[in-house]
Amino acid sequence: MSPGQAEPRSGGIAQSHGGLMIREKTEREKAEEYRKWKEGEGHALHPHTYLESESGRYGLYLGSGVQLVEQWKLKLGLTTISTSMLLIPYFSYWLWFVFLPPLRVIVPSSPSLQLDVFTGNFHEPTIWGSWFVGGGAFLPSLLGFLLFLTYFYFLNNMFIPKYKWKQHAFISILWIWFYISWVTGIPPSPFEW
Repeated sequence: MSPGQAEPRSGGIAQSHGGLMIREKTEREKAEEYRKWKEGEGHALHPHTYLESESGRYGLYLGSGVQLVEQWKLKLGLTTISTSMLLIPYFSYWLWFVFLPPLRVIVPSSPSLQLDVFTGNFHEPTIWGSWFVGGGAFLPSLLGFLLFLTYFYFLNNMFIPKYKWKQHAFISILWIWFYISWVTGIPPSPFEW
């Protein structure tokens, strides 16, 4: 047999290519690899390196790749807690002062502690809900509950699973905008709803 010619297959196990012996996998080995792959052992033991990247289109290693829905159970849990805390009389004031001013800039008709309770307008219910206990707590309507749920979900998304400084900067600018407009007496939002 000449040196460049392949050896005949002996049981389908080995072939020679240019003097190198290359071992082919038997049917049993292929079946075992397929079983491991099907059960997830193969991917868990040997993750592909391109999946480890957190940027670009292959940022799939830790989850779905869309950060808005990654760790959605944790985000939704924290969101539900935050939204439920609005029902607690007077204790919820820190949420209205710290987290909710940017919402008034985005959705001008949304409730505000500074613009509703402090001005005495808390007796008029809106589509988002109504103040109760003398303006100490807020009872959201179904639409209001969904508004707060969505807003708090986006706030939680700024930090989970990875800190997003651009979103944080945007919310901070809206927060500053609201407080400057409140002090000067100008409506906080130029949007008409």
